[in-house]
Amino acid sequence: DSHKEIRNAISGPDGKLYFIPYVPDGKFSRGWFIRQDWLDKLGLKQPETPEEVYEVLKAFRDKDPNGNGLKDEVPYFAREEIDAVRLINLWDARVSGSERYGDFAVYDGQLRHPWAEENYKTGISNVAKWYKEGLIDKEIFTRGARSREYLLGNNLGGMTHDWFASTSTYNDALSPKIDGFALKPMLPPKTVSGQRFEDSRRLRVQPVGWAISATNEHPVETIKYFDFWFSQQGRILSNFGVEGLTYEMVDGKPQFKKEVLDNKDPVNAQLWAVGAAIPRGYWMDYEYERQWTNKIALEGIDMYEKCNCLKDEFMGVSLNAEEKATFDRYWPSILTYMTEMQQTWILGAQDVDTGWDAYKKRLTALGYDEVIKMMQSAYDRQYKAAQ
Repeated sequence: DSHKEIRNAISGPDGKLYFIPYVPDGKFSRGWFIRQDWLDKLGLKQPETPEEVYEVLKAFRDKDPNGNGLKDEVPYFAREEIDAVRLINLWDARVSGSERYGDFAVYDGQLRHPWAEENYKTGISNVAKWYKEGLIDKEIFTRGARSREYLLGNNLGGMTHDWFASTSTYNDALSPKIDGFALKPMLPPKTVSGQRFEDSRRLRVQPVGWAISATNEHPVETIKYFDFWFSQQGRILSNFGVEGLTYEMVDGKPQFKKEVLDNKDPVNAQLWAVGAAIPRGYWMDYEYERQWTNKIALEGIDMYEKCNCLKDEFMGVSLNAEEKATFDRYWPSILTYMTEMQQTWILGAQDVDTGWDAYKKRLTALGYDEVIKMMQSAYDRQYKAAQ
C-alpha cells in the first residue's frame, strides 16, 4: 500500500494480485567506466560529449596507451548485448525502456519501442561508423561474458558500460599486475541535444517470485508465510542470512561477519548456500550489497545519485487473454527481426540510412502497430487508471 507503483506493476488485468515478486532495492545497476590511467597518460579528460567520446576512443586506438608498441587496444567493449549497443544513447536513442534488453519504453505517457524511433536510426548509423573505424570491439556480439576479464586482464580494454559492483573490483585484482591500472566510473556523456541520462537501473520488480497454486489446501497460512518475508525479521533473514553464522547485529543493524566478507566465495553465493538472497518473493535491502561493494563503485553510485539523470523504467504490463493473443501472434517475430537488423547494421552488412524506410514498412507488415495499440491500452488500464 505504501509503494503504489510496485502494486500497479504486479497487478493482474483485473487489478488483483496473483504473484508476489522479488523486489530489488537501490537505484543503480550499471554505469560508464573508463581507463583513467590511459586518459592521464594521453593528457585527456573524461569525455563529456559524443564528439569527445569519439576523440578519446580514437586516441585509445592510435596512441598506444598500454605502451606495448602494438595497435592492439580495444577502445570500447561490453559483455552483454544491451551494453554493446548502449552507445546509441549518445544520439538521444534508447537501447531499452528498462533493464531488460529490447524492452518497450515510455515517452511522455505513450508506449513505443525505442528501436522504431528516428533517434535510433541516427544512433545505429553512428555506432556502425565507429565499429567500422575500429573504435568498438570487433567481437562485441560474440566475445561473451568473459570479455571484461580478458580485455582488462590483458591491458587491452579502454571503456565499457557495466555493473558498478563487479566492474570496480578489477581495480583491486589488476592493480598489482598492471602498473597504474585505474578503471574509474564516469558520468554518462551528454547527448547531442545536451541531455545527460542513464537508462540502466535496477528493475523495481523482478520477473521471479512465488504464488499460491490452485491445489494449495492452506492459502491463509501460505499468505501468512509470504507476509513474514516482508516483515523486518523476514527481510533481515532474506538479505543477511542467519545471525551468528553470516552476520551480527551492530548498533541495531545487521553487519556481515568478517569471515563472510573476506571469504574467497562471493557473499551472495555464501548466502545462497544457507537459503538466503534467493530470488523469491521478498524485499531486497541494498545495505546487504553495499557492505561488499568497494569504495570505487560506491563513489560512482554516489556520483550518479547526485547527477539525478536516471530515466524512469517501463515496469511492464499484465495482459488479458485477448491482449496476450495479440502479443504472442506478432511480437516474437518483430523482436527477432529488430534484433537481427540491429546487428546487421552495426556490423556493416547493410546501411541503416538507406534501409530505414524498408525496415519501418516491414515492422508495420509484421504487426507493430497492432502491438503498440494493444500495449498502450494495457498500460493505460494498469497505470493511468490507477493514478
